[in-house]
Amino acid sequence: MKEYDILLSRDHVLINCVGGMLLVDTGSPLSFHEDGRFQLGDEAFNVPASLMGVNASYVTEKVGRPVSGLLGMDIIGRIGMKIDISGGKLTVSPSVDGMIRIPSGMGMGYVALEMVMAGKPARVILDTGAPTSYVSKSLTEGLDPVGQVTDFNPMVPGDTFDSPVFSFPATFAGKTFTMRAGHLPGSLQVMLSVLGVDGVVGMEILRRFPVAVVNGSIWIE
Repeated sequence: MKEYDILLSRDHVLINCVGGMLLVDTGSPLSFHEDGRFQLGDEAFNVPASLMGVNASYVTEKVGRPVSGLLGMDIIGRIGMKIDISGGKLTVSPSVDGMIRIPSGMGMGYVALEMVMAGKPARVILDTGAPTSYVSKSLTEGLDPVGQVTDFNPMVPGDTFDSPVFSFPATFAGKTFTMRAGHLPGSLQVMLSVLGVDGVVGMEILRRFPVAVVNGSIWIE
């Protein structure tokens, strides 16, 4: 196990490793680094310099801090990771002793968990790169927006989009809280439907629970 201090920038999770600052993003199936190589713990990883046109310069602009690369699920899913936002620590290759596995599992480059949102069961991707959570419109049917958010995604034309934000009760690991979530643009929502999930959750979960991704499952304390 090795611990790293978490730096939050615009609600994005960053860590400083051998090779520079990394964006921690379980919503990305692959990692990249401007030098093609970085080290976590005692292990070095060779990765591409970019991913589908997204590189360190793009991430730096969006998160507001100099970033050398992105840590995605190809590496996180193999070595395991625990994020403790309240404690300010990220642990690589963590132990899950004393933690509880929640209903969850790996898909095609992502890890998904089960929740109840607005009284409806939902299967959502854990996306540590998502300051705002997003759900399908069916989960917010009949609700009035409580605000609006402007966000970015490199797969959206122009890479930015606006979304209404909704507030509703959500239950995760037996605990109920008020959650805020928006709607993804049509093309991204279709992609989620193809993957068989109802949305993505990020900081809405991470700010409330220390969460570990280990052995293809999600664990909490």
